[in-house]
Amino acid sequence: MTKSRFNLKKVMMLTAGLVIVMTSAFGQRRECPLAKYNGNWAYGTTETFYVGDPFDGIGQIEVMRPGKRAQIHEKNRKWKLDGVPIRPGQVFTKAGDFTMTIESNGFETAYKVQILPAKGPQRPVATVLSYPIQTEYKVGDHFYVDGIKVECRDADGKELPVETKDITFFTSVSNTLVGAGHQCGGGYKFSTAGRKVIEVRYKWVTIGKYTINVIDRKPSTDDGKPSVSSSKPSVASNKPRPATENTKSVANGWYNLRAMNNYLNLDASGAAELRKKAENLTFYAEDKGNNQVTLKMANGRYLGIAGAFKNGVRIKAVSDPYLWKIYSENNADIYSLRPSDNTQMVMNASGQKNADGTHVILWSYENFNAPNHAEFRFIPANVPKK
Repeated sequence: MTKSRFNLKKVMMLTAGLVIVMTSAFGQRRECPLAKYNGNWAYGTTETFYVGDPFDGIGQIEVMRPGKRAQIHEKNRKWKLDGVPIRPGQVFTKAGDFTMTIESNGFETAYKVQILPAKGPQRPVATVLSYPIQTEYKVGDHFYVDGIKVECRDADGKELPVETKDITFFTSVSNTLVGAGHQCGGGYKFSTAGRKVIEVRYKWVTIGKYTINVIDRKPSTDDGKPSVSSSKPSVASNKPRPATENTKSVANGWYNLRAMNNYLNLDASGAAELRKKAENLTFYAEDKGNNQVTLKMANGRYLGIAGAFKNGVRIKAVSDPYLWKIYSENNADIYSLRPSDNTQMVMNASGQKNADGTHVILWSYENFNAPNHAEFRFIPANVPKK
């Protein structure tokens, strides 16, 4: 009896111990894996300088919080080098490894910088060979980097490989990151109009600048996307047109047509698609009056429509001259194109995409302020060889 009581007491004690352990283990919240960090990271900063270099004052703070969207803080920035305030333009006079602290609107983080001796190893020199080809945007457009080419050479002139991820683009005034070399139409969208100077940086060092122009979108009665109509084909009507119509014409000549940084070419069946080629298809734009043009190819065929007007119909090569009504989108070289006998439909890239193989189609869109995927840049081209 005594032994039985002892065993029962032992079991009860073990059970109580297990309850305490389990309560301790599961009664508390798991520690967040980011708890050992403050959730802030320096982004876009230069981490290597030479004695005699001025501090460039670039960088942003990315604030990460579990379950929340990342925040970028780039205004009212202040820096400290090993605790001593430093301002952009201040020249480094001492070599060594230091801790740089950046603060913006109450958020702070730190990162390591290295100051190399003035006569130490020379930094490889990167050069911009060509800048992005798109320089005209509208508010709400994505930033595009298509066309950027950068070359990098060491102190002996030997060419070094360039990784596109190391090429970044910032606005000069606000130091805002707008794109990276491996992107084409990334997440950044322009929110304000005006001329903007874009800095090209290689490994966060500025190697070139170029200017872009962002214009306000004209008043629109819709959300900027083609409207999905009923199953009935769109037909012309006599109702008043929006006041956004701009009928500046294009000069006669040979052109490449480009939409969203990809070129209008024809597939094997003669249907239009977006695709970059070594030699892109050229069209002779001929003014036919009243802002109507024909787009003739070197083989004598024309860009047009074969069949009835309906949403999704492919643009194709046709035998007879086809009249397009053109509308200026930037008062320069970008136009939207509509069939002259049905201006309620516009030529555009299907699905608002710019990947190779994207179909070029017609879709209902009455507003004369065409969306980005319905804007075609007329790029002057050489007379094609016969």
